[in-house]
Amino acid sequence: MSKRAVLEVIALDAEDAVAARAGGADRLELVTDMAADGLTPTRETFAAIRSRVDIPLRVMLRLADGFAAGDVDALVRRARELRAEGADA
Repeated sequence: MSKRAVLEVIALDAEDAVAARAGGADRLELVTDMAADGLTPTRETFAAIRSRVDIPLRVMLRLADGFAAGDVDALVRRARELRAEGADA
């Protein structure tokens, strides 16, 4: 078992993802709207990234600025949609 640290990089779009993978990223965290400290990307953005890179993808689950859970049912729906598109647990 390797003791090498995993390099996880934030990606906002497919271009970021490709560059991160080329730079040695082992895994990506997908987000949108960094001004809001990162929100959940759309299914379309996720699918575009998934089609361009072959490394694990983790997705930010936050639908609104701030750190309150907000609409948990909406978060669960979004998580299920993204899992169906191939997001990693």
